[in-house]
Amino acid sequence: MATAAKTSNDDWTIQDLALHISEVIGKESGNVLGENQQSMVLSRLKKRMIDLGNLTPSEYYQHLQNHYKDETSHLVSLLTTHHTFFFREFLHFEFILNNLEEIIQRVKSRGDNKIRIYSAACSRGHEVYSLATFMEYHLKDYPEISYEIFGSDIDPESVKIAKNGVYLYSEVKSIPQIYVSGNWQRGVGEISNYAKVKSHIKEKCEFGVVNLLDLNSVLSGKKFDLIFCRNVFIYFDNETIFKIVSSFKNYLYKNGVLVTGISESLKTIDIKKKSLAPSVYAFDFEENVPDLKIVKDETAPVEVVKPHKPIIPKPIRMLVVDDSASVVKLLGKMFSSDPDFELVGTAENGKEAEEFLKKNHVDAMTLDIHMPEMDGVEYLKKNYKNGHPHVVVVSSASREDTRYAQKTLEYGATDFVEKPALNNFKERSEEIKNKIKMAFFNNSSKEKSIDKSFEKDYLIENCETKARVFFASVGDSKKIKETLDSFKGTQPPLFIFYEGNSNQLEMISGNLNTKQKVMPFSEDQAIENNLVYVCDFNQHFPFLKDLLSKRKVSFSVFGICSEKVEKEIIEFDEKQLLLEDISEINQSLKEIATDIFPWTSFSHVGTEYLSKE
Repeated sequence: MATAAKTSNDDWTIQDLALHISEVIGKESGNVLGENQQSMVLSRLKKRMIDLGNLTPSEYYQHLQNHYKDETSHLVSLLTTHHTFFFREFLHFEFILNNLEEIIQRVKSRGDNKIRIYSAACSRGHEVYSLATFMEYHLKDYPEISYEIFGSDIDPESVKIAKNGVYLYSEVKSIPQIYVSGNWQRGVGEISNYAKVKSHIKEKCEFGVVNLLDLNSVLSGKKFDLIFCRNVFIYFDNETIFKIVSSFKNYLYKNGVLVTGISESLKTIDIKKKSLAPSVYAFDFEENVPDLKIVKDETAPVEVVKPHKPIIPKPIRMLVVDDSASVVKLLGKMFSSDPDFELVGTAENGKEAEEFLKKNHVDAMTLDIHMPEMDGVEYLKKNYKNGHPHVVVVSSASREDTRYAQKTLEYGATDFVEKPALNNFKERSEEIKNKIKMAFFNNSSKEKSIDKSFEKDYLIENCETKARVFFASVGDSKKIKETLDSFKGTQPPLFIFYEGNSNQLEMISGNLNTKQKVMPFSEDQAIENNLVYVCDFNQHFPFLKDLLSKRKVSFSVFGICSEKVEKEIIEFDEKQLLLEDISEINQSLKEIATDIFPWTSFSHVGTEYLSKE
């Protein structure tokens, strides 16, 4: 990359300034911002110049010279990547568990009672708290051993967030259930979208601002059993990586290990090392014992009581249970493309799953909740017992829903994944696979607890300001009836629109024999809660359109609808729009749909939407 050889007296262009800033970042942090990153540098630099008073490139250069220390610190925060999430790269946690006894033996042999871990470049603390909750759970078998974790990042703002230990609830609920229970507390009221790590975890974690090119300024005198520096070296050149790894070696206990990101090989780094697992390295080892995963310090052997070590089958034989053909296809593709898994069967409901398991060996299964014949809650209540395959629920229900999700955990499911939208299923695949693998870590002898702070009853309040709308055909009567039977609590009015059935509304209402009161709609009647109105679209929608536009509405489309219905739905700005997952879907509605589900999910997804004020 060309250098920006200018002085403060030059007339700087924004492109020259971006090149200069990239050089400054490289000098101060070691991060290499090459040509591929220049568009990112330009966009963020422009925003920074606007925030400082719409400075010109030359004015900003002068500002940088006058406030070099503070401004470079801000630039490092602005231009370094903070993409991270909890329990990233599962196999490193598997490595720790498989070697936990050896790690404990080394700790004891040096007269210590703490496993000491350094999480370098930990960004906003996700890795630190993943490691902490992991150790908290698995060290219960070793009451004489504790742990401490030091996390660092070059960005002061990231370190501040890590110290605070508060994250979006949507991030926290991706953590495997066994590591959430007892360790996280959800906020209430206005902060219910956040969760914080509890004090017994937080007190074992320390954070600091550290430049990896100057470790000694903070780490002097410290030693660690494990150093994690993952997904950071991709931003450094080989010379910088060599310096950092050489420095890390000074802070490892004998036989300690360095863990890098899966995509970060140290093969080209000229340092004597031994690979213990993918991107796991030892630097202090004996050449005559190459088969040991971690070499033990035999100078002071200490007997360690060895609990049962979990074994993850290779591959994991999977059964997928879901009534959505699209979801089955996506899950099947996800498992079939990963050598750690083998898809051995699928089932559309709980009854089919029962029959499949009578004749086939399965290690684990994904389970939907809302399915015809027998749903996921019913299946688990009836069938789950010791020896049953591990169950990870993948459902459109919210994890905290006491009606469904929490019941599945109570009846035996190991974990729960909120079913992602079909267009971002791939992004959530790592969470699904990680939770399946971690199900084998779950020691059934430990008490399984579900934090009350993560439970929620979805009740619809202020029903007079809300409504449900179904678009259906006469052939959908059975689906409509089962959906109505699933409603619980006070309900807003429901309007079911049919096309071309104006003379059959009485008959249709009678066929929907349900616990809900169903009646043909009449324009001269008052609209009441807990009533289901059967309507003719052509006759009644124009009349009801104004009423619906003033309410919070959940629209559900059974099957497909006409272009005339499409047009009316599209005109509603604020709405939830759910489409049935079938082979042919109205394309114009598909583009604006909130989500696409089997019809069995319409009731609870609509309830969750309408319960939120």
